[in-house]
Amino acid sequence: MNSRFRSFSLFFLLFLPGGMALAQCDPFFLQALSLRPANYDIHVTLDDQRHTIDATQTIRFTNTSPEPVRELRMYMYLNAFKNTQSTFLRGTAQIFGQGYTQRKQEEWGWIEVEKIGREGGGDLSGNMRYVQLDDNNPADQSVLEVALDKPILPGETAVFNLKWRAQMPKTIARAGHSKDFYLFCHWFPQLGVWELNKSGKWDWNCHQFFRSTEFYADFGVYDVHITTADKFVVGASGCLVGEKSNGNGTTTRHYHVEDVIDFAWSVYPGFTVLEDRWKAVQIRLLIPPEHAKLGPRYLHALKFALAYLDQHVGKYPYASITVVDPPFHGLRSGLMEYPTLITTGTFYGMPENIRVTESLVVHEFVHQYFMGMVASNEKEEAWLDEGFVTYFEDRIIDAAYGEKQSLVDVFGYRFDNRELTRLEYTTMANPREGTVARPGWNFSDSNFKALIYSKTATTLRTVQELVGEPAMDRIIMAYFEKWKFRHPKGADFMAVLQEELMRGQDSVFAQNVYNLVQTSIYHAVVLDYAVVRITNEELPATQGVFGNSAAALTYQDGSGSGTALSKVEVQRKGDWVFPVELLVTFEDGTAQTLHWSGVEGAKVFEFRGGPKVISAQIDPQHKIGLDVDWNNNSMTLQPETAPLWKYAAKTIFWVENLMQTMSFLM
Repeated sequence: MNSRFRSFSLFFLLFLPGGMALAQCDPFFLQALSLRPANYDIHVTLDDQRHTIDATQTIRFTNTSPEPVRELRMYMYLNAFKNTQSTFLRGTAQIFGQGYTQRKQEEWGWIEVEKIGREGGGDLSGNMRYVQLDDNNPADQSVLEVALDKPILPGETAVFNLKWRAQMPKTIARAGHSKDFYLFCHWFPQLGVWELNKSGKWDWNCHQFFRSTEFYADFGVYDVHITTADKFVVGASGCLVGEKSNGNGTTTRHYHVEDVIDFAWSVYPGFTVLEDRWKAVQIRLLIPPEHAKLGPRYLHALKFALAYLDQHVGKYPYASITVVDPPFHGLRSGLMEYPTLITTGTFYGMPENIRVTESLVVHEFVHQYFMGMVASNEKEEAWLDEGFVTYFEDRIIDAAYGEKQSLVDVFGYRFDNRELTRLEYTTMANPREGTVARPGWNFSDSNFKALIYSKTATTLRTVQELVGEPAMDRIIMAYFEKWKFRHPKGADFMAVLQEELMRGQDSVFAQNVYNLVQTSIYHAVVLDYAVVRITNEELPATQGVFGNSAAALTYQDGSGSGTALSKVEVQRKGDWVFPVELLVTFEDGTAQTLHWSGVEGAKVFEFRGGPKVISAQIDPQHKIGLDVDWNNNSMTLQPETAPLWKYAAKTIFWVENLMQTMSFLM
């Protein structure tokens, strides 16, 4: 690790008994950052003995469209854990590699709206029904529809009051409890997004909960009042703005956050609280005592990410970020992102030179930008979220800890974050399994991460290598500034990409780069170029008879020097055409860079009368990470096999170990 990172100090580090935060934050904005169409005031009480929550909730919804709203649709995610026939659980006996059956009745989860009414209107409780518009599974209850007694007119704000209760499941995935640790995510009745659909009509975008999809909601203001037993240390989205002891062994805490798309919270009596600050941002880390020594590593990585994104993407506007590191038994709630609150995961004694811990916390924090502020639809176009996040995770970790060594640096064996990302895509058994630009429910467990996370991130990194980091930053910053606190689609990013590429690049080159991204995201093709043959031969000196008539023939006897002829044969093994460079090195140490359109399936480059060719390499600077096999990109007539095999063996060893660790954590 670079010495300048060893010397960082935690000026505001506090070990606080009982989780009481001394440093407070101000969550109120002088001016709204979003349209705030969906706003929530929730009063919730946790019964730790029965693992239930009871709540009252007010929803203030503003119709920002030109069309009337005639019904509400809202997510009821906890019903995904109600039984084995829910869309989330149906068709599998394992989640995250572990079984979830053989449960007692109270270990399943559910949520029920007991009453809903409209201020100024009537009781709507009789108008509720579950809908399954995605898969027609009648057993699924993850989307609730409520027919309205009168429409919400354009520009009108309607207020709805709900009373509901929920059973928190023993954790299957994310939400739930493990012993006395709880994570409350996607835990309340939450509106979908009222927007134009693909047919150009206004409707609710409110999909059922699938295993391979995440979440999509609208911006608003949250006031959440949480009542728990005094024993719990609480972490939540936003800032703590009020706290009251109820005198009966419980405490009510009031949290406030603005211009976010969701709210999450977590409790655990064993948390140690570490606090720090980056500029005006309060950092609050909730960590079990057995992981406490990893606290400074978490905080350093997080502060580095805050500074990096501030410089390369845009400002983090919120007053806080809370990091929850679950105890080991609650790890299935880790590694997720929620507005101003992220969950991570680690092991006791994780070596400092294996930085999986840092990589994970950075990944989840980057979601505050791509998902949190640039709120694309994680269900329909997950690549706009996970792909961008993985790209910046790679950049941040490599910048913080050094390229070629950022993820692993043990006894001279080094590996960086970007290399692992690329390998997750290029080592797929079949990179043609499908396009990246598909709804999440069309992916399998085996190809979701490789295509959505890794192929997208590698695509963005390829663009960076082709246009340069400053130009790439201009593209990303333009996209962020235009679409923050809105809901962009893939076409919106592609429009920004094309516009920014055309600003400062040769138009042909710019179009090639744009086409590369479009092909990578919207087509299932493979990019693979190879050097397949190098030959050097001496052509004989000229010999034979020459002339146009028998009476005037001349004879050359072949004396003198022949002509050297070298050939380099290259092939396009994949179906993806993209221009590439070919670096040819000669026996006398000189080199020549050639350009190949890649249109032909094979091409032979010839060199006459010069020194012999000793090596050839396609894409010599490794700009095109999307090439699925870099091993066949080069050929040399003077190989040093022992060092190559030694390096390969080291790499394979660490890749296998890292992938095992990452697969367990993810």
